Amino acid sequence: MNIFIETYGCSTNIHESEIIAGLLQKAGYDIVINIDNSDIIIINSCIVKSVTEQKLLFRLEEITKNYPGKKIIIAGCAPETIREKLYGVNPHISLISTNQIKKIPQSIKKIIDGKEIELLGGSNDIKLCLPILRKNPIIGIVPISSGCVGECTYCETRLAKGKLLSYPKNKILEEISNSIGSGCKEIWLTAQDVGAYELDKYDESHLPDLLDKISNLPGKFSVRVGMINPNNIKPILNDLVSAFNNKKIYKFVHIPIQSGDNDILENMNRGYTIEDFEEIIAAFRDAFRCTIWTDIIVGYPGETEEQFRNTLELIKRLKPDYVNISRFAKRDNTVASKLQQLDTKEMKRRTATLTSLVNNISFKKNMEWLKWNGDILITEPGKKPGQWIGRNFAYKPVVINKSGKLLGKIVKVRIDDATPTTLIGWPMKE
Repeated sequence: MNIFIETYGCSTNIHESEIIAGLLQKAGYDIVINIDNSDIIIINSCIVKSVTEQKLLFRLEEITKNYPGKKIIIAGCAPETIREKLYGVNPHISLISTNQIKKIPQSIKKIIDGKEIELLGGSNDIKLCLPILRKNPIIGIVPISSGCVGECTYCETRLAKGKLLSYPKNKILEEISNSIGSGCKEIWLTAQDVGAYELDKYDESHLPDLLDKISNLPGKFSVRVGMINPNNIKPILNDLVSAFNNKKIYKFVHIPIQSGDNDILENMNRGYTIEDFEEIIAAFRDAFRCTIWTDIIVGYPGETEEQFRNTLELIKRLKPDYVNISRFAKRDNTVASKLQQLDTKEMKRRTATLTSLVNNISFKKNMEWLKWNGDILITEPGKKPGQWIGRNFAYKPVVINKSGKLLGKIVKVRIDDATPTTLIGWPMKE
């Protein structure tokens, strides 16, 4: 029985697809990379963004039309939050939510027998030390928790993921050790909010302690720390910066600001201010050269032109290396969905204005790396033959042209050029 798995969404979702593939392979099923060769199709998707939801619904409609004889399973956060929309496209699909994925192997048997399965709800579960089939053999994606403690007015993901469940440190360390032992050179720590680690048990996050323990594990590997919300960083800022100072931790900090206006942040129920954000960024930049990523939502209900301009000014002032820009889209069952929405045309204009600014800043930030030389870890092939992409100590993507099987290798490079999204490197003689 051949099974094809397609994934949409964040690194946590990619990891869960790897688990699904591992569980099914252990159960004796064949995982195929060509949908035409499959008997069963699994689409594992989150719905944190409206665009992801629309992509999923379009893809489901496309598969339903083009592969009428195949069984279809929708997994992940989507079944929990857009159940009726999914059935509206195809009433004969099976739904398995993110907290039920361990039951997929036994569910497949029922689906083969002609039954349609719906497994929703379920409590958060520890998804570590399970059979796994990696998408990239040198990257180990390691979730440290599930769910969140936030109550952002626009977010639907928390409704699917539930309350925060922090995974035990010993299981996280075991998962990382297993990943390194199987050949992984890069570890991605992931969660809905990595900075919330153990806030379900204590008054403040224990992320710095976890990072210290990970850094002490034997082996040559690098760690990318996932997204951290500002409100959970402030109480642990000094300890967190100190933990990041270890050479095994990429100097890469992803902190979503979402808006450059304090009133909008309060309306979003984000729990921090612009001043908090600026203090955090300054602390990291004062300690070491680093890459700063952030997220902005354009057109939150009620956002005035002045408030949007405040966001532009914040970005001009702080000059993050990269900004993930999203136009606000109302999500069902959220507080923000009931508010007066901004005009779509105006949101598009603001998005274009911010995008232009961000691209300009990103290009200038990348050009600051010209003439830098040092080691990069090759993490994936490039788009062209003989091209590879690696990451330097600040997790900057570096494109090089070099022959050979380089995946997982360390290459010494010199930066000769840049684009808004990548550095262009030249391999140096060892």
